[in-house]
Amino acid sequence: MTATRMEGPCRPSYRTLSALALAEPEDHVRELTDWVEHASARTGVPGAQHDWDNAYRWLRLAQGLRTITFDMTYDDGGMCSVGIDFDAVWTEMMEEWQLHHVRLGYLRAALEGFVRLLHSDAAEPGLALDAAEQQLQHDADAWPLHARAVAEHLRVHAWDRGAGIDVSLAAGVVQAIALHEHAVRGRAGIPEPISDADGKIFAAGHAEVCAAKEASTVLLLGIQLLMAAAVKENRVAVFDEKYLLDGKWVPDSSGGSRWVDEEMPYSEYLAVLHLEPGEPPEL
Repeated sequence: MTATRMEGPCRPSYRTLSALALAEPEDHVRELTDWVEHASARTGVPGAQHDWDNAYRWLRLAQGLRTITFDMTYDDGGMCSVGIDFDAVWTEMMEEWQLHHVRLGYLRAALEGFVRLLHSDAAEPGLALDAAEQQLQHDADAWPLHARAVAEHLRVHAWDRGAGIDVSLAAGVVQAIALHEHAVRGRAGIPEPISDADGKIFAAGHAEVCAAKEASTVLLLGIQLLMAAAVKENRVAVFDEKYLLDGKWVPDSSGGSRWVDEEMPYSEYLAVLHLEPGEPPEL
């Protein structure tokens, strides 16, 4: 087979740090799902628990997503080896691209469910997130690390980059939802592999994959910020302690990091649950 797998160029710096790196979406959503499972709404509105549970189930779907299977082979009975290679590479591309898009759709449903419950007066999720940002602007400990950096990176993938310079998390959430709408309405182009002069087939679509991946992460961080504001207002209650079985690096007050390998309140864990555990310090 002449196909060659290439590493995609889209690797934001916040995912490559030696400590306090941002976790991959499949790990990030697992930790956020665990957090929501240990929390509950305190709105006092009839049916609130049902709405909370429904939003949680959408999050649980995103957590349960593992693979998307495609077979892009077009068998016309006379395909040459290069054509077979093209379809094999295209199949892998579609599986990764659509995995992130399906997760993005589930996370959008979860976010909008929590917004309807916690901000019933907000016409759209961006307004609810903007209110949460305003409320927490002087509470640095409640902010998920890298949140604005992810929103800023997502702007790199925007098709309407000229529309303002806002890099708030709320703006990132609006853009992530727009990206999802762009795809489900059939306006997104379908990426295809590329071939160089020697006949080898290379994967493409790195920007499209990266955009969907970072959009999912923006929505996850948006849910965290929404919950942080609701906890502060006593509209969401959190229970129990989070036991960090294998330990985790978390930010400290000096701008560095400290190793935690014990229990911590779920209310404090909300701001760090999206970080890679990292290697433990040497004894």
